[in-house]
Amino acid sequence: MKKIKELICAFRYAPKLFRLIYKTDKLYLFYLLCETLCFALLPFPSAFLVKYAFDALEGNAPFSRFAVICVALILSVFLMGVLKSFFNSIRPGRTSLVVGKLYNEFHKKSMEMDYELLAEKETQELQSFGGVFIKQMLSRTVWNFISLFSSLIAFIISCILMSNIHILLIGATLLGLLLNSCLSMIFTSVQTKLDGKIVLIDRHIKYFEEAATGESAAKDIRIFQMSKPMKVKSESYVKDVFKLHRLKKRYANINGFLSHLNSHGMDFMIYAILGYSVLRHELSIGSFSLAISNILLFRSNYQKISSVLVGYLETAKYIDYYNRFLAIKSKFRSTGIEPIDFSRKDSYTIEFRDVSFRYPGKTDYALRHFNLTVHNKEKIAVVGENGAGKSTFVKLLMRLYDPTEGAIFINGTDIKRYDYDQYLSLFAPFFQDYKLFAFTVEENITSFDEASLDSVRIAAEKGGIADRIEQCENGYDTYITKLFDENGIEFSGGEQQKIALARTYFKTDAQITILDEPTSALDARAECRLYQSFNNLIGENTAFFISHRLSSTLFCDKILVIRDQGVCEYGSHEELMAHEGYYCQLFRMQSEYYS
Repeated sequence: MKKIKELICAFRYAPKLFRLIYKTDKLYLFYLLCETLCFALLPFPSAFLVKYAFDALEGNAPFSRFAVICVALILSVFLMGVLKSFFNSIRPGRTSLVVGKLYNEFHKKSMEMDYELLAEKETQELQSFGGVFIKQMLSRTVWNFISLFSSLIAFIISCILMSNIHILLIGATLLGLLLNSCLSMIFTSVQTKLDGKIVLIDRHIKYFEEAATGESAAKDIRIFQMSKPMKVKSESYVKDVFKLHRLKKRYANINGFLSHLNSHGMDFMIYAILGYSVLRHELSIGSFSLAISNILLFRSNYQKISSVLVGYLETAKYIDYYNRFLAIKSKFRSTGIEPIDFSRKDSYTIEFRDVSFRYPGKTDYALRHFNLTVHNKEKIAVVGENGAGKSTFVKLLMRLYDPTEGAIFINGTDIKRYDYDQYLSLFAPFFQDYKLFAFTVEENITSFDEASLDSVRIAAEKGGIADRIEQCENGYDTYITKLFDENGIEFSGGEQQKIALARTYFKTDAQITILDEPTSALDARAECRLYQSFNNLIGENTAFFISHRLSSTLFCDKILVIRDQGVCEYGSHEELMAHEGYYCQLFRMQSEYYS
């Protein structure tokens, strides 16, 4: 019953595949349907050609009539063969074209969907399976579709022809095939269980191989003299796998013997029926020949349907994953439509009102009853221990997530009411886990925006990387890494961080700058220069500077201390030091360490 339900579902996915292909490439769908029909109909003209030849010999038919039929059937075989070859030759190219178009849609959806959805397990599964569908399953599903439906069409035609010759032929042939299928299901079930055990043991063997040949465990294996016991343990797993493979082969041999016995028994029954009909002159020699051809086609198509159906069941469900992934709606883009007044550069006030937040799927709060007001052009240092909620605060401000409770306001307006894409354009962030791409330096700095070389150079100078880039042979056209260009440069960690900072400074139209641990990979000289020129680099933007190094707080207007998921202290360095609270303790601890 379960298999029948899976089969019904698999056939329900076929219209989804048709709609997807039709939407992507209408001509490709036409080619697939034509190729399916060619595969299904190609064997039958040859079978009828033999039948008419025997009938002509037996009945002394006029040569002219026989010649016309032969020529027509031979031409049809030739035409369908040419068409099949034509469609078969162009399918891979059209498939690649469709895959490319679907990949573009898939990647566009992945890059534009709500950031918070990326953390959800269901989204991750749909994204993963949707990618597998395009990369691997689409071409396999298309081929399975052609094989399955062409075999089904041919199977139905064979049934009709066989029933016209002798009704018992269908029953006898089906009986033999069903018995073979039952035997196959029984033994396949046993072999599947054995395969599961083999996979489990293979995993252990693979682990031993990686540990023995890899560099990561080499020191421990030698120092603790683990090579001999590991070799003994590995050999025991190899012996277990050998035993399981031998048992699997034994079951396969038994299955083959019983299937062979069943097939010959059914053949005897079928030939007895046909021979009896010929002897009683109820069946002509031509019809006898056609019956034999159809029985062979009937069996071939039945077996092909059975084997392809397994692959079709496996691949067809991925169509649904892909469609469901593309159907995910953006909550963030659907909530806000109010435009942002970019002319009001001198009046940006940010306010967190009793904001609480927990990440999707989590029970603990990352921020709790968080209240804060930041005025325009203020430079805020954000400090706190690991896990206090500093990065969460920034993600909420940039609306990568929405608060679980409470709200965030800019100029008294809930940020959810603003147009989402316009709202994102307010920010020029540097993320702690920044990402550079295997594109040119210029493309990384500009994020593919059209810009003059002077503006790119200015951003690079602010990031402290201009001299290094201009030393490269290709300058700002230098590729980062050698992935796409053998002359690409593998920049050091500090150099990469400077390029990422240049990307932040290049976004001159942004009005809120966020720097999350921007000096973690910088040397002492580069860090000092960033501190000294901080105000010039930031300009008149409101800025948030997140760092574990409390020396960064000295050049900021105010310090936000986050502790226990809330605002612990907020004020200038002098005010907080005079208060002698938590910030004062942290600052004195670090200053004593440096002293």
